[in-house]
Amino acid sequence: MLLVVTPLADAALAQSKFSPSEAKFSPSEEYPGPWREVTQEVRDFLALHKVYACNQAAGRQSSYNSGEYLLYCTRDEKHWTSWRVQTATHKLRGPEKLIEGIPLPDPYYR
Repeated sequence: MLLVVTPLADAALAQSKFSPSEAKFSPSEEYPGPWREVTQEVRDFLALHKVYACNQAAGRQSSYNSGEYLLYCTRDEKHWTSWRVQTATHKLRGPEKLIEGIPLPDPYYR
């Protein structure tokens, strides 16, 4: 089961002027959801960076940076990692632990 990241346009763009250091968002405010299927652009970006841990992936768009996504990825539906992706600036951070306060995309995976 794959889920895709799609732009949350207006709200994200309106808040995109704030930098993370200025914003005092909790992770669930920073990446409010819902979980979406990962776009082909993000998949291509992961492939370019040789990220193979995302056979299954779900994403949430940042509420203050429309070009940034939080991904939860798994290869085996048991072990999950989190990644932060900025395709426009070619930045990738991960793998990291899942973020406290942001549950897995589907109770089936727990």
